[in-house]
Amino acid sequence: MKFRYAFISISAIYFASFGLLAQTEDSSLAEESSQPETVTENPSERLVQSDPALAVPINPEKTLSVYVIPVRDAIGQPTLFAIRSGIKDAIEKNASLVILEMDTPGGELGATLDIMKTIDRFEGGTATFINEEAISAGAIIASVTRDIYFTPRATMGSSEVVTGSGQDVDDSMKRKINAFLTSKVDAYIGEYRYRSQVLEAMIDPDVELVIDGETLSKEGKLLNLNARRAHENYGDPPRPLLGAGIHDDLDSLIESIADGREIVRHDFVTTWSLSFAAHLMTLSPVLLGLGILALLVEFKTPGFGVFGVAGIALIALVNFGHNVAGLSGYEGLIIFVIGALLVFIELVFFPGVVFLALPGIIMMLGGIVWSMADMWPQETPDFDITFDLFLTPIYNLFGGILIAVVLFMALARFLPKSVFWDRMILAGSVEGASQGLGSIKSERPVAGAEGIAVSDLFPTGEIEIGGQRFEARVEVGSVSKGSRIRILRSDVFGYFIEEVKA
Repeated sequence: MKFRYAFISISAIYFASFGLLAQTEDSSLAEESSQPETVTENPSERLVQSDPALAVPINPEKTLSVYVIPVRDAIGQPTLFAIRSGIKDAIEKNASLVILEMDTPGGELGATLDIMKTIDRFEGGTATFINEEAISAGAIIASVTRDIYFTPRATMGSSEVVTGSGQDVDDSMKRKINAFLTSKVDAYIGEYRYRSQVLEAMIDPDVELVIDGETLSKEGKLLNLNARRAHENYGDPPRPLLGAGIHDDLDSLIESIADGREIVRHDFVTTWSLSFAAHLMTLSPVLLGLGILALLVEFKTPGFGVFGVAGIALIALVNFGHNVAGLSGYEGLIIFVIGALLVFIELVFFPGVVFLALPGIIMMLGGIVWSMADMWPQETPDFDITFDLFLTPIYNLFGGILIAVVLFMALARFLPKSVFWDRMILAGSVEGASQGLGSIKSERPVAGAEGIAVSDLFPTGEIEIGGQRFEARVEVGSVSKGSRIRILRSDVFGYFIEEVKA
């Protein structure tokens, strides 16, 4: 019964995790596929909803393949996860243009810098459509896309760096950050004449922006641009200050860019799981530690039960969080579950043979590391799988192992050998409906107590002492069913026995 329950539980964890991951990654496709085709005002222009089968080469002369990622509310880790997942999906679907539909008051600097790096990964065209506001971090992110479009009432600017509580940053630190951000924008978008100057005036109130003799931003004030000012022409030949066009809505923008071509549109749909994944990412070392601790306890107790299931569930949860965060795909989870099944098969059916458990443990650890690595599609330019890619996952894994080992040692040393622990670890592992918890006595057999092996122990199995059954482990060799046994010692996790020779 217990083995069957454990096997069903592992299978349920695997398919539930796989289903959640698939649902999260393909949420946009599921929503879009339920909608009919929509036709624009011009019958020659057709807006085709995205289809999973459309990840094929598209003729850019006849078709515009566009991927839309919403950037709304405060910018943080969930925003990074959405943009990273969306851009990876856009690469896999051969999209030629990624558009960030933006309405944000700003947010975290760390997430902003990671988003800038992520956008730079996309080899095709990038654009920001400011639908109302691109303030602070939003303006910085918009500045590293190729084109910036506005609605008639959109505004962009006020990007001064402040602390998380809204207080001013130290002047020397602010100068360093401002210089770093403007140089970053220069590195990403070097061909735009005024963009780095405009951004510098947006993030530094001490910068006075003067172009063609006109003062656009006075010293002591941060630059803000509305749609009209962003499209005023300067220089020779005249060029817009910042904007690439003004459109009433996103659909009209896409139609304008398509210029009569057929439009294949994919929309990334944000879900609750992005915020949930942000918490999981923060807690990854702790969750890994608890999961590994549960597996260590499982390895120390005979058979396979609740601790093994809990350990696999916790580590699968970590994998789920990293997948939603746009890092790995299903591969890490699949490798981990296959390794867990190998360990399970050895513990239940072939205990002590090692050749299943050892590769199983290696696969489990490898699956954990792989699930936390930032993997990109093969088509991504300048992406190679290097050791540096796995450094952070390895640090997280070792942090989890350290937490697990410390807790395991504390558990073995300080946990009282109480009736509760007896029932949870020992009585709970006994098979058979006739052996309920209510029938288990609180007294535990002590070292020297003798009994009978009621199953083969190789090295684990069941013994009977005083009419009660317990699971035990033989330290050397094996013990056949029906043999007399003696308890050598016990610890908080179980009994160690030897065969009594006649």
